[in-house]
Order: sequence, then C-alpha cells, then structure tokens
Amino acid sequence: MNFKNDKTRSFIETILIITLMTLYVLLGIYFIPVIIILYPIPFIILGIRHGIKYNLIAIVASSILISILIEPFTGLFIFVAFAPLSIFIVYMIKEKKDFHEIFGFSILITIASFLATIFIMGKISGVDFIASIDQSLSETLKAQINMLKDKGLSESEIYNFKDILKNAYDYFSLVVPSTLIIFSGFTAYINYLLSAVILKNLGYGKIDVPKFSYFRLPGNIILGTIVIFLAVFLMKVFKILYYDAIFVNVTVLASFVFFLQGFAVILFSINKLIRNKFLRVLLVIFMLPLGMFISFIGFLDAIFDFRKIKREI
Repeated sequence: MNFKNDKTRSFIETILIITLMTLYVLLGIYFIPVIIILYPIPFIILGIRHGIKYNLIAIVASSILISILIEPFTGLFIFVAFAPLSIFIVYMIKEKKDFHEIFGFSILITIASFLATIFIMGKISGVDFIASIDQSLSETLKAQINMLKDKGLSESEIYNFKDILKNAYDYFSLVVPSTLIIFSGFTAYINYLLSAVILKNLGYGKIDVPKFSYFRLPGNIILGTIVIFLAVFLMKVFKILYYDAIFVNVTVLASFVFFLQGFAVILFSINKLIRNKFLRVLLVIFMLPLGMFISFIGFLDAIFDFRKIKREI
C-alpha cells in the first residue's frame, strides 16, 4: 500500500511540475526572460525526492509541451540549456558530493550546455551568435544617435556621445566569452543554492548549503592567475591572433573571481561586526558599486587570509 502511495505521489508531483514549469517558461519568454534561468530548480527537487528517472521524464515532457505551445525549437533550446545541469546536480547530491565539487563541474556543464544551445540556434537560424550581437548593438547605437539628434544636440556633442557609446559597445562585444562564463557560474550557483535551501526546508538535512561569507578561492589562485597572465603576455610577444580579446576576457574573469572573494570578506566582516539586519543590507548596497576596490580586497585575502577560515572551519 505504501509503495502504491509513493508511486501515486511521485506521479502527481511530476505532472504538477511539468504543468507549472511549462507555464513558467511561457511567462518568462513573453514577459520576464531572465527568470528562465531558475527553470531547473523544481526538476532538481523532484529528482532528489523521487529519483533521476522522474527528473528526466518531467523535463523531457515539459520541453515537448513548450515546443507544442510556442514553436518546436524553443523546447529543444530549453532542454539543451538546462536538462544537463538539472540531472547532474541531482546525481551529485545523491552521491553526497560536497558543494565545491558540485559547483565546479556544474559551471563546466552549464557553459557546455549554453554553447551547445548557441551552436544549435546558429545552425537552425543560419545567423552567427557574435554577428547577431554586433548587429543588435549597431542598431541600438543608431537608435540612440537618432534620439540625441531629436533632442537638438550639436554635431560635436553627438559625435562625442557616439564615440563613447561605440567604445562601450565594442568592449561589450569583446567580453562576450567571459560574460558567458560568469553568467554560467551564476546560473549554476543560484540553481544549486535555491534547490538546496528548499530541500533543507523539506527535511533533506544532509545537503550542503554554503554560506557565501565563507566563500574562498583555491589556495593556488594567485599562482594560477600569474601563470595565466604570463601565458597571455607570451601570446603578445609571439603575436598570436586575438591577443587583445583574450587579454580583456582573462582580466574580466580574474577581476570577477577576486570580486567574489572580496565581497565574501565584506559580508563576513559585516556579519561579525553588525547585528542589525537592516544596517547590514544598507552596507552591502553601499559597497556593491565599489567593484575594483572589492576585487582588490579579494586579491589581498587570497594572500593573507583575513578571515582565517582555514583555522575556523
């Protein structure tokens, strides 16, 4: 009787999640696209509660429904982009792997999934991803220039604005690879974190829910960063193609990872020194715009270990 009840509960939860997440994707596509990155969470929870089989069945069924309700390739894109991450996180949690191992491999899987999605989109549409970004930025630049002309600005003022905007758009085009990596890391982290928190609340107490204030880069990160920048410098010496793009993207990634550690140091200090939650939030909001300063703090913490986490944990 209990077995039948379990099977019935699993079936009902699967149908419910398929229905809700299909509607969720429709909401995301037509109104708030960014929320789609949270699509894997219910499937992860379903997989932990009832097994990977239910995770896979639900996400396949949801993708098929999305294809029927929107258009055939949308469901395919959703499946390729998010199914591997969902299945992998379920498997790793089931295997009782620690957060750092899950997170590291989740980033790689998410990057591979997003690249596969971009590749498939390019093959189907016949439009190169980078070229489409350049075209979109070019059209945006033209629209903004026309808007400035309508406001009655002089030719010299419009020229200066155009130069600033063009440099900004050129830089954005250049950092697409590092932006993709950062976005993949965020997607992997937020899906694991929210899934873990929900599962904890459902009584799955052995799942590791990391505190961001204790985030720490690997101990050899400084040496690794130096080696990478030396390699990039050698690329310049030997005049290897795309040196500028590689240098910019490496710099963005290095700044970002040290920003994460610096931000963790700030959160750790705020939590230690201030009891009032409202004041904590205000301080965090105040500190966020200080990006380079926070990255510098992270760099110093990687050397000196201000929090002495190794001794505390």
